[in-house]
Amino acid sequence: MNTNEGQPEFAYPEIRRDEVTGVWSILAVGRSRRPGAVPGQVGTGPSCPFCPGGESLTPPETWAAGRDGGPPDSPGWKVRAVPNLYPAFMPEAGPRGWRRGGRVGRPARGDHEVIVNSPDHELSLGDMGAEAAALLVDAWLRRYRHFASRDEVRQVQIIINHKREAGASLDHPHTQVFVLPMVTRTIADELREFRRAGDRGCPLCRAVEEAHEDGRVVAENGGWTALVPYAARAPFEMRFVPRRHGSDFGSIGEDGLTAMADILARSLKSLSDLLGNPAYNLWVHTAPCDGKDHGYYHWHVEMVPRIIVSAGFEMATGMHLNILAPGEAARQLRETL
Repeated sequence: MNTNEGQPEFAYPEIRRDEVTGVWSILAVGRSRRPGAVPGQVGTGPSCPFCPGGESLTPPETWAAGRDGGPPDSPGWKVRAVPNLYPAFMPEAGPRGWRRGGRVGRPARGDHEVIVNSPDHELSLGDMGAEAAALLVDAWLRRYRHFASRDEVRQVQIIINHKREAGASLDHPHTQVFVLPMVTRTIADELREFRRAGDRGCPLCRAVEEAHEDGRVVAENGGWTALVPYAARAPFEMRFVPRRHGSDFGSIGEDGLTAMADILARSLKSLSDLLGNPAYNLWVHTAPCDGKDHGYYHWHVEMVPRIIVSAGFEMATGMHLNILAPGEAARQLRETL
């Protein structure tokens, strides 16, 4: 099936809908050629495209902070954003979808960037001091606002895959920014649950109160709460909730950004100290960029450690098996702060 006229099949990534489950998957065969896919392939220094001195190994940077003089794509930066060399979404992908019987799909039109979290090859978010963490979260915000302002964008997904066990193909800590032409099922499901809450109020605002009642709060500061969810999917899962109700990450103020950086860095350091720097996945969930009023939604950040392996039951049912009580997980994390 040729989905882009004049182009060979799979010239661009595609989004395909499963006819049985209704779930959308991205077919991005080009990502199989990513450097660093083999463990140990990329080291530190100039051989690492994310270390200072390796700037020529990445596409030209789209944004950078901290460089005191010097041209783009040169050392001296503190945070740096570049296009993903093997993107899951591409602006060149065509706008038109297709249907052939039960085969439904559309080009994966969008964008895909990498934010290099710091020049330090070993410095994860949980190892950062206040200044470095705030600089990184500010980079997330700036790239989010840049992409969310585009008319064709429906969702901007920010993620960290910490370590190879969590899906990182390069060891140097980095963030990925996926720019989607559609609202994903996970966000749509969350929007539905928030709408259903109706007169009962915001589920996340209520969750913070109930986490206090149950002893599931891990850490707090003036603007944020870190808690273990009541129905945690995995041991030591954490949810980070801004105290001020708001639907859009892009509306965060300077004080909220500083508090966000603080709660993430402190909580992830606790996790690292407790479990010996485990792999984890972290993501920002914010309202779609579709121009609709999602004021009932409450944006937030989630983190799931990769310390257990999902197996057949999880894949067959979509449910999760958690072997640690959320309150106990919160207690252990608090004691490690």
